[in-house]
Amino acid sequence: MNPSEPDPTVSATTAADVALRHTGEGVVIAARGEFDALTTPALQEAIHDALAERPRVLVMDLSETAFFSSTAIGALVDAELTAGEPTSVRLVASPPIRRTLRLLGLDRHFDYCDTTDDALTTTPG
Repeated sequence: MNPSEPDPTVSATTAADVALRHTGEGVVIAARGEFDALTTPALQEAIHDALAERPRVLVMDLSETAFFSSTAIGALVDAELTAGEPTSVRLVASPPIRRTLRLLGLDRHFDYCDTTDDALTTTPG
């Protein structure tokens, strides 16, 4: 490969944004964009920071996530496994992400909500 040509294995368009927001009810992590091995560490850091506060509710808002790799899915599973009491982990996710988690058999580990507001106010059931 010519050094002046872009490497086809590296995506120049991979973009991800993670925002952490505190509310009276809990913590919301809004993840937008594409999450792969290069961008998931920012998500993992936000999850770690949020769980360190031991919120009543941790909402993972994935409604604007275009791609979620196995590494990112692992971060979700890790959040659920390490949250412990009193934290309830809830997902706001697009149908493709919900379908992926269902196909992997992981859907039963999460509480799904349609909106962030619902996730913050719904009683776990």
